[in-house]
Amino acid sequence: MNAMMSTSRIAIAAATALALLAGCKEKQEGAPLTGAAPAKAAIVSAEKNSFDAVTAKLDKGGNLYLYLSTEQALGGLSNKLAQVSNVLSALPNFPGTGRETLDKIFAVLDVVVQESGISEISGLGMSSIAREKGFYYSKVIVHHYPGQNDGLAWSLFGKAAHPLKELDLLPESTALAIDSDFDLPLVWTNILQAARALDIPEVTSALDQFPAKFHEVTGLDLVAALHSLGGEYGVIFTLDQHKTVTLPFGAKPLEIPNPALCLLFKVNSDLIFDRVDQAIKDNPVVSKFLSKVEEPGLKMRTVTIPLPIPVEVRPSLARVDDYLLLASTDSLVRDIMAVKSGQKKGFKTTAEFKRLSQGIPDVGNNFTLSTGAFGGTVRQLQEKSIAGQNLDPEALKTFQQLFQQNTNCAAYSVGVNGTEGWEAFSNGGQSPTALLLVPAAAVVGMAAAIAIPNFVKARATSQQNACINNLRLIDAAKQQWALEQRKQSTDTPAASDLRPYLGRGPSGEMPVCPGGGTYTIGTVGEKPTCSHSGHELP
Repeated sequence: MNAMMSTSRIAIAAATALALLAGCKEKQEGAPLTGAAPAKAAIVSAEKNSFDAVTAKLDKGGNLYLYLSTEQALGGLSNKLAQVSNVLSALPNFPGTGRETLDKIFAVLDVVVQESGISEISGLGMSSIAREKGFYYSKVIVHHYPGQNDGLAWSLFGKAAHPLKELDLLPESTALAIDSDFDLPLVWTNILQAARALDIPEVTSALDQFPAKFHEVTGLDLVAALHSLGGEYGVIFTLDQHKTVTLPFGAKPLEIPNPALCLLFKVNSDLIFDRVDQAIKDNPVVSKFLSKVEEPGLKMRTVTIPLPIPVEVRPSLARVDDYLLLASTDSLVRDIMAVKSGQKKGFKTTAEFKRLSQGIPDVGNNFTLSTGAFGGTVRQLQEKSIAGQNLDPEALKTFQQLFQQNTNCAAYSVGVNGTEGWEAFSNGGQSPTALLLVPAAAVVGMAAAIAIPNFVKARATSQQNACINNLRLIDAAKQQWALEQRKQSTDTPAASDLRPYLGRGPSGEMPVCPGGGTYTIGTVGEKPTCSHSGHELP
């Protein structure tokens, strides 16, 4: 009997334990234990935005990651302007002529908003991540939803991305290059449209007369000239490391690589080249120094300047295939042609470009290139300029460090007009987080560059004026001493003799030159002098 009771007790205990274990397991797998914080559900925006579309294009984990929705601010901007106009026009005692002017201004703003495509911008995004220490890959996104790209913002600087053929024109010595699509005829059309909306007779009359004046000055029809342009414009600036020029910078001239500049225009015809060519022929002075080149794929006109200029300058106008070039020298035109034809290596073949172009698309609507040679030369010029300001060594060292940081500008960027807005990609030695502070830093730097030399000059002038006043005091005391002591013009007083006449307290202390100079009292008939250069009585 006792054995059976013991067995039953063991069975009951086992069943109870199993039940408790089952309960614990159920508790673990079900609701959280008492006291545990419930998981929070993610908040879903009640307002439509382009966050996912924009951030999908950005790089996380870097030193900059930014998204800004603009739909609420820019959406319906035209209607908001109309509301503001109505409120202002409804103000009591608003003059009739003022109301008319106000209506015209808001009419122009409405045209600008509608034509610009600003209200179609749905969001902005930025990101930056270091590919290596001190070398950053950055993106900027200006987003619109698919199909919402009717405004100028989406067409003025190119509608569709294309191969960046202008990169194939850059000589190996390129220091700075900029190229961009730009629809100049579209700009002119929109200026006329805005002027009609403004409806101010003086403005309309001036624009109506502009084509005739343009023809009078240039000999070209304005519309024909605009449509002869191919919609791409660029700048190429080179620094030839194999040649140097000497720039006069005070006692120590500065040697820099030989610079050259070329403006590039894509064209559809010879209209502009032929007109400039004819103008040069018609000028009896310029035509004396003109040389002509007529070769397959090249027409060039070069003017030799008969003046001793430290920098090589031979202005040249050239037509090379689909491009019109305006260059500072004909040799730069030749270099561009040689690179284009493959006879010379271009900048695209350099190790610097291969590093700068990592992950950057090879199609787009614009590009900007700045090389280490450009930054180094700019830094040289800045340091030389500051060195001439007579700054103390510590201040000079600070400026040199600042210039070294701000001219580390080797960078390459490409802008692409895509199906969902503008995207810009760039590699460079400057972090965008620093570049966001450039406007403020530039203001401070400019203020310092202006203020410090002026402060130094003002301080020197103040010291000079104070010293001259001291010399006048000494001279007046000397004359009074001679009068009271019946001294001759050849007599020389000591400092102790003049103290009672200086009017500088009971002890009559001698004045001290604020610039650190030493005073010589001299005879009664002589003017007192200071050893500091420039500190002397008139």
